[in-house]
Amino acid sequence: MNLADPFGRTQARRQKEYESLRASLIKAEITTIAQAETLQADVQRKKRWSILVAIVATILLSLIFAEFRIIVISLGALFCFWVNKVTSNGKEYIQRYVDEELKEGLDNQSEK
Repeated sequence: MNLADPFGRTQARRQKEYESLRASLIKAEITTIAQAETLQADVQRKKRWSILVAIVATILLSLIFAEFRIIVISLGALFCFWVNKVTSNGKEYIQRYVDEELKEGLDNQSEK
């Protein structure tokens, strides 16, 4: 029994998220490890740009709306945290897809 997730809700939600991403990757015909690695690099690049834009927007908005600075900075930080968490989960799920689907496929093909 996991004390952080005693009823397995988080694990079930993460499994659903993975299955959804897996279906999307299959539909997008990501069938090689190189394609998956390229996708991971793209996710990382988009994460960096999103956070950079959020930081610039937060700074500009906090200068324009000085009386709401604490709210603007809090929302900017929350957005950056959310982008980081979502992309980290996405990269983790892509790596899991590579490990479970693509590498097993290579192992099965090499055994034949």
